[in-house]
Amino acid sequence: MSKKTNTEALQQDKRIISRRLLGGEISEKDLQSLLKKIPDVAENAEVITIDEDEAM
Repeated sequence: MSKKTNTEALQQDKRIISRRLLGGEISEKDLQSLLKKIPDVAENAEVITIDEDEAM
């Protein structure tokens, strides 16, 4: 992994990550490696339903 790459990079806006990729601060391989370390928290999601009639 490159020296400037750490998990903190993934806490930033995707535009910043894109800029770092383009600038060579982080490689695609590094990014994919970091993304694999992020836990899947999909089970914590809550489905919500909005009734369009009540929303107006």
